[in-house]
Amino acid sequence: MKKNYVLLIALMVLIIMPFGTINAQEQSIQPEKVKTPIHFDVSKKLMDVEPVVPGYRDRTWKDKVVKNMDGFLEEFKRPSVMIGEDPVLQDEIASSRETATVGENFPGVSNLSGVAPPDTQGDVGDNHYLQMVNSSFQIWDKNGSSLYGPADIITIWNGFTGPWSSTNDGDPIVLYDEYTDRWMVSQFSLPNYPSGPFYELIAVSQTSDPTGAWNRYAYEFSNMPDYPKFGIWPDGFYMAINQFAPPSLSFAGGGICVFDRDAMISGDPNAQMIFFNLGTSYGSLLPADVDGATLPPSGAPNYFINLGTSSLRIWEVDVDWNNTSNSSTTLVSTLTTASFSYSCISINQPGTSQTLDALASRLMFRLQYRNFGTHQSMVTNHTVNVGSSRAGVRWYELRNTGSGWSIYQQGTYAPADGNHRWMGSIAMNGNGDIGLGYSVSGSSTYPSIRVAGQTAGAPNGLGVFDIAETSILEGSASQTGVNRWGDYSMMSVDPSDDATFWYTTEYSSGGWNWKTQVASFYYSEPVPVAPVADFSADATYVGTGGAVNFQDQSTGNPTSWSWSFPGGTPSTSTAQNPTVYYNTAGTYDVTLTVTNSEGNDTKTVTGYITVEDTPITYCASQGTNSSYEWISNVHFGSYSNSSGAAGYTDFTGQVVSMDAGSNVSVSLTPGFSSSTYTEYWKVWIDY
Repeated sequence: MKKNYVLLIALMVLIIMPFGTINAQEQSIQPEKVKTPIHFDVSKKLMDVEPVVPGYRDRTWKDKVVKNMDGFLEEFKRPSVMIGEDPVLQDEIASSRETATVGENFPGVSNLSGVAPPDTQGDVGDNHYLQMVNSSFQIWDKNGSSLYGPADIITIWNGFTGPWSSTNDGDPIVLYDEYTDRWMVSQFSLPNYPSGPFYELIAVSQTSDPTGAWNRYAYEFSNMPDYPKFGIWPDGFYMAINQFAPPSLSFAGGGICVFDRDAMISGDPNAQMIFFNLGTSYGSLLPADVDGATLPPSGAPNYFINLGTSSLRIWEVDVDWNNTSNSSTTLVSTLTTASFSYSCISINQPGTSQTLDALASRLMFRLQYRNFGTHQSMVTNHTVNVGSSRAGVRWYELRNTGSGWSIYQQGTYAPADGNHRWMGSIAMNGNGDIGLGYSVSGSSTYPSIRVAGQTAGAPNGLGVFDIAETSILEGSASQTGVNRWGDYSMMSVDPSDDATFWYTTEYSSGGWNWKTQVASFYYSEPVPVAPVADFSADATYVGTGGAVNFQDQSTGNPTSWSWSFPGGTPSTSTAQNPTVYYNTAGTYDVTLTVTNSEGNDTKTVTGYITVEDTPITYCASQGTNSSYEWISNVHFGSYSNSSGAAGYTDFTGQVVSMDAGSNVSVSLTPGFSSSTYTEYWKVWIDY
């Protein structure tokens, strides 16, 4: 038998709705090279080294600005347009919610080197806090008493002779390895800029005391290793870089480097580095950095994520130190996010026309990983335009329950007060609480530092913060003379209790005179109360065969859920946020019972879900802009239809005959006005 199939192809401008889910996956990349350090030694105890006094270094190519290449990825060169409101916007918090309790709150290192931006970094150990900025560092105890510094970062490499000896070029990273009780610090060195070679300097402490001795390494790169970001994993120190080829410094592709962690901790002078070249389609990745009492499952790869246009790409990096040629990097999935805009953000300040850089085309450090046993979680964030050029923070929690990563919750935090919120860093503690720190600025708000968050169990619903915004420091001056801000900040979790958050970032005292602050905060334990059941659904009217995603909105921190879905599949569920399919027309009730140690509560909504036989409807598109690209030809079996440079065009009146159950090839040909782009398409077939 034959059926007539009406072919409906939504010909829309793809910057409106890119779909990452049809990207080719499982792209496996082998190591391009395996290298050993060009120099290694063991330092004296840092406490016995006279600190190099911070100050301006005559690096004329810098012009006092630490370079950070941006705008090099093709997919972010086109403007992004948001139609309507950000779909996961949170623009208010109920005033009854508590704020975070601020513990330590003390000044960090200021602009002692006369450069911008600070690239503020810091991490907390069992007994110390170590902060690094461009181009200085300082060590405190956890009461905020200084133990060493501030000092020029090159102090850490004092006596480590090489081409880098007179440089202090920036992009510092510091991480505390709670599993070995060691510290790792790094920064790049560009002594021949814009020509190579270039260097990444890495030091690993020999003990838990950062004022002690360090194992010091220098690795050589032929391309400039810009924006290096590190993560700690059981089998390596993992680093992401953006490569720029000398001397023109054209983009040469994203890169992933893995350093032999065990060898570097033990002081092996031949500690290997495995390098993967991802090519020019990808860049600005973040490696997973593990926290918490439970390590990743044995043999688990490290995970990297990079931001796409309304997507997150997940990479797995498998390393075999016994046979490095067996190592691989694989793009395993692309997760479609709620839509967002990264364009046209204009961060203003009081009393000046100087705006501040949003750096919205990449994820913000760091990508934190935790293993809770029943599931693994990763959290990260980036800056988006929430409307009227105002910046907000889009944040994500990804989960893996054994069948791969998915977006468990996402939200855009931007209270409706006219202020910008950006340059965030996010982390999750061992209780499952989330802490987000960020910069705040606006026409009447000087650049300031604030935090917000979510307590475990998402009591106000997934993607919603219930910890109200809390001030760490309110600024009193605007930055002028330079727009660079950030380029990153750092949220970490105290390994001593796995509950207290520590955050560091910058603010301004006017002109180029940025300063930084270090603060800890925590959430009080909620007073146990009986839960109150409540729920919502993403749709209450669906066609037959349609899916409904239910979200628990109960308060009181329930610990178990019991759902009843008459007419649905499944008809019952104990998941917190189940998905149910309805295959028969009708009107159906929904019941939720929630329970915790203090009691239980039940809510039933009669006739909540209405299911109707699915009518034939056609999608609508607002894609009218064909300045960059368009669909020039659709080929479906023997059917072929060409169109010129146009936006959405309605061809739904054209009918294609095909046998039911047969295989038919579908191909779409893009047209481009000038540059060639990677396209993301979806096809709908109505029959």
